[in-house]
Amino acid sequence: MAGLSIPGVGSGFPVQQFIDATVQSERAPKENAINRKQSKIDVQISSYASLTKELDAFKKSLNGLTDKDAFQQRSVTLSNEGFLTSKADKNAVAGSYDIEVKALAKADKVGSGYLGKTVDISDNLGAGSLNLSLGAESFSVNVGAENSSLADIAKAINQSDDNTGVSATVVTDDNGSRLVLFGDKTGIDNKVTVSTGDSFGGIFNNALDNIQAASDAVVKIDGATVTRSSNEITDAIAGVTLNLEKINTTDDPTTTLKIGYDKKAVTENLKEFVDAYNKVVETSKKLSSYDSENDKAGPLNGDSLLRGISSQLRDAMGEQVTGASSALQSLSDLGITTTRDGTLEIDNDILDDNIANNFNGIGRLFDGDSGLANKLDSLLDDFVGRDGILTNKKESLDLQSGKYDQQRLDLDVRMEKFELRVAKQFNAMDAMVAEMNNQMSTMMSMLGTGGML
Repeated sequence: MAGLSIPGVGSGFPVQQFIDATVQSERAPKENAINRKQSKIDVQISSYASLTKELDAFKKSLNGLTDKDAFQQRSVTLSNEGFLTSKADKNAVAGSYDIEVKALAKADKVGSGYLGKTVDISDNLGAGSLNLSLGAESFSVNVGAENSSLADIAKAINQSDDNTGVSATVVTDDNGSRLVLFGDKTGIDNKVTVSTGDSFGGIFNNALDNIQAASDAVVKIDGATVTRSSNEITDAIAGVTLNLEKINTTDDPTTTLKIGYDKKAVTENLKEFVDAYNKVVETSKKLSSYDSENDKAGPLNGDSLLRGISSQLRDAMGEQVTGASSALQSLSDLGITTTRDGTLEIDNDILDDNIANNFNGIGRLFDGDSGLANKLDSLLDDFVGRDGILTNKKESLDLQSGKYDQQRLDLDVRMEKFELRVAKQFNAMDAMVAEMNNQMSTMMSMLGTGGML
């Protein structure tokens, strides 16, 4: 009992030591029993947590194999860099194309007339309206007299809700200041035009100065000319996007574009899959191990839940896949086999041969509703998903551990009451001994003086 200290009042006995020893002898077996039970639960919680961690990692490794497009990715290589970039989707057919960039698409850029030398850039030029167009699309802008400087006109154009893609800015050079207008779309069909009355100081009275003429992109693909309004060409080669960057004026103007399957990514995903599974096996073996020489068992030795999970995973890894190609119906056909210790190993020669010559077959083995990756993902969800058996097991163990915490608190309360009772008993005994000592002392005193004779 905290703060309780009772010396022997008259007996001289170490009463508090007797109390502490009595309470401790009463507490110890009960507290040790609680500790043993909770320690066992805590070991299980920790062990299942380590298994869950590896199963989660294994489930994550399936992401690159369960994606329906995982085996549809395409790789793109270019013999010359800097003239164009390219990407290909799953619809692109593996092949090689010779490409030559002949011209780049450009946006139209025009300039108004210059302000007179006597007109300041901030001077209002008077009210008026502008009719602007980019290609076949047009819009109008009205400008008030009090906000009609070059900057105001540019602002009115840029902030127009009806703007179809014309931007305006003020440029000042050696000849003075003027509005420069440019379109946000490239190609000769997207020219910028402006019409207005005799207003704004006459800067639109004459034809606009052509600063940069709108032009189309021109590219040759295997000798055939392709003309488009944009430098991004998506409809020349099925599934392939070309982004033109620079005209190739070198002695060898041709860039060879090669489209192939993205086999590197699939190879890396398969190796990650094998590594993650092997970690699950190694963790399971460690948890269920038994060292006969030292008679020491792993924390989950003989655990039926762990045995069941290991057995189901092992069976799933050896299954043949319905709907797979005849040459690739199981992991072993792919060169991924189970060793004597239960882990997987890869025969790189067999895997590389399948990657090179039966890439679509690998996809049929793993993806799709009946594919191995999706079956494993569903099985792992039964283990570590929201309602998985390991998830439920953890919740159950946490609940048990919490009950032992409460039992320990309850024991503290009982021991405090017990200590009070023991202290009362020892104090009574101490008082009785003290009384007896006093009586004995009196008797001995009387004997010493002859009072009893």
